[in-house]
This record gives sequence, C-alpha cells and structure tokens, in this order.
Amino acid sequence: MLIDLLHLLLIIAFAIVFSWSIYNALLFFTGFFSWFSKKNYRTSTDRNRLSRNNSPPPFVSIIVPVKDGERVLPRLMEHLLNLDYPRDRMEIILVEDGSRDNSYNLCLGYAKRYPSLVKVLHRDESRGKPDALNFALKHALGDVLAFFDVDSVVKRDSLKRAIELLRESNVAAIQQRTVSLNYDQNILTRLIYIEETCSSIILEGRNALKLFVPLTGSCMFIKRDIIEKVGGWNIESLTEDAELSVRLHKEGFVIVYDKEIGAYQEAPASLRSFIKQRIRWYRGLIETFAQSLKIAKNMGRKLIDAMAYLASPLMVLLSQSFYCSLATIVLLGYNSPILQVIFQISLISLLLFMASLVAFILKFVNWRLNESLVTSCLTFCYWFLVAFIALISFLNVLVGTRKEWYVTPKG
Repeated sequence: MLIDLLHLLLIIAFAIVFSWSIYNALLFFTGFFSWFSKKNYRTSTDRNRLSRNNSPPPFVSIIVPVKDGERVLPRLMEHLLNLDYPRDRMEIILVEDGSRDNSYNLCLGYAKRYPSLVKVLHRDESRGKPDALNFALKHALGDVLAFFDVDSVVKRDSLKRAIELLRESNVAAIQQRTVSLNYDQNILTRLIYIEETCSSIILEGRNALKLFVPLTGSCMFIKRDIIEKVGGWNIESLTEDAELSVRLHKEGFVIVYDKEIGAYQEAPASLRSFIKQRIRWYRGLIETFAQSLKIAKNMGRKLIDAMAYLASPLMVLLSQSFYCSLATIVLLGYNSPILQVIFQISLISLLLFMASLVAFILKFVNWRLNESLVTSCLTFCYWFLVAFIALISFLNVLVGTRKEWYVTPKG
C-alpha cells in the first residue's frame, strides 16, 4: 500500500515537474530567438522618432537606498553624475538607512558638493528596503522614479533609454538587464552568472510573449503616478519588487524588459552571503505566491505566468526531491513499467539539459570548452544547493520565523 502511494506521488510529481520544465524551456527558447533577432521593444525608427521629440524630458528622481555602502557609494555616484541626461531634469536621492559605517558622512559630502542635484534622507534605524523606498517616495519630485542599488555600476545611456521606452502611455515600468560585475571572482560567482544569464533570456521570452515581467529590485524605472496609484511598496514583503510587480500586472499595467545592459552589480562572493541572500529571496517569493493565490480565480495569462515565476523556489525543491526519490526507488527495485518510462524520460531530459547547457555557455557566455564542461557539471551541485536553500525558506514560512532584511556585503 505504501509503495503504491509512493508510485502515485512520483507520477504526480513527474507531471508537475515535467510541465514546469517544458514551460520554462519554451520561455527560454522564445527569449533566445528574440535576443538574437536584435529586435528590442521598439524598432530603431521608433527610437529615432522619440529622440527627435521636442517636448522636454520628464523630471527623474533617482533613488538609492544606502546601508553600509561606504566602499561602493563613490563608484555609484561617479556613474550617476555622468549619466547622459540633463542635470536640470533629475535629482539623486540617497536614503541613508541606519548604516554602521561612514556612509552618512559620504552622502552629506555629495549633497554639499552638488546641492541642486543630490538630496540626502537619513534614518537612524533601518526598517527594511521597502520602507526606505516609501520614505523616499514622499520626498521625490520626479514624474519618473529610477532605482539603483548602492553597488550598481550604471551605464551612461541607461536612464535615457528607459525614458524613451516609458513614453508609451500603457507602459508603467521598465526593468533593465543587470549583470554581475564580479562574475569571474570565484566558482560561486561564475555559477551565479550562468543562472542570471539564463534568467535574463527567460525574462526576454516573457517580454516577447507579453507575459509577466517582474521588477528585480535595481535598475528599474517606474512612473510616479502609477506607483502611487497601487499604494507604493509593501513593507512586510521580503521581495518587494516581485510583490509590486504582481499588483501592477493585476491592475493591467505593462512592465517592459530591456535586454540591453542597464547596470552591473556585485554578486555574493561567499557561500554564507549567498545563502542568507537567497533565503530572503525565496521566502519572499513563496510568501508572495501564497498571497497571490487569493486572486487565482480572476487570473489571466499574465497572472498565471506570475504564479509560475513566484513558485520557482518550490518547483526547484520539488524537482530535486522528485529526481532523488525516483532514482532511489528504481535502484532499490521497487519499480513498475510506468516508473521505468518516467525514469527513462527523466534521464533523457537531464542529458539534453546538460548538452544544451554546454552549448549555451559556449555560444552565449563565450567560455572555452573545458570551462563550459566543468561549469555544467558544477551546475548540478549548485542546483542541490539552491534546492536546500529553498527548503530552509519554505520551512521558515511554515514555522513563521521572524523576518530579517539581510544586506549583502559589498566589496
């Protein structure tokens, strides 16, 4: 009886994992072909037309939450001060959020040197990033709000490109691509770079199919009136960007993904920092997924896709549990013709995934063959690690442990 129940659970898990994998593969290949078609959200003719528009550019508030950013803030400010955008049409708001280093004095120094451009908001005690963003929103003057993390290295045309895309009346926000600045620092940062590159292609697939495009926390641009309409950020959320994205899509607003690089930023280079960062991310996504189930009966295809995105940590955990359980039960001899077929399909799928990953790294990341083979093998170790972190995050949600906003150390 127990074996029959286990067989049934494995068949159900296979159906879910296989369907989710096929769905993401379709998004990936759609994004891959869209990426290399060299077509962005607008044609070059549209961009030229917008560039020739005689109306003054909108006033932009660039908001940067700063917490313990002493080591990287000068680098960010150097790039923000050199943006290809009129200085009289922008302001830089530094939200110094209870730092324990010299960040506040650095912020005040920039405000003193650029009094008409830089504004400093200070709080003695941090209450998390979403609360800091709501605090900045009350003081921002811009019609468009731009958001960057303190470790960002912003490309000079980032703001100008985003403003061109935001001129479309139905577009509420732009999420530009971000890339690891330190991708070659160690094995972990290389694996993170592979993951984020694949994620960028899937986001381009979602964008091409006009599905759910999430905001990712940095290098994002939002129209002020729209963010005020949906009530700003949820201060209880650990992934305020994803939670805000769901509300924007629910209200019918469009978020566009710009596959051109908007900024570089630091990936966690230590295992401890990586685990703490991902526990926060995955717990936030799981909690947002659970909250979004309340609107399931009114979901269109965008919100269905949003649920698939938010459920990603749970799906990684389920897929890892499924493959380990399937391999165990087959090796122990407790199998059936159906499980044999499932085992063969799963094995073939993993081999195809491995071959596709090697080809992807060779073509897209431009690493050598030996680097690609080693990285592809290490990806499975990374997959186990991510599944373990997802399990911890899921247990934290079930137990209801105290939420903690962890700021990844910046080097």
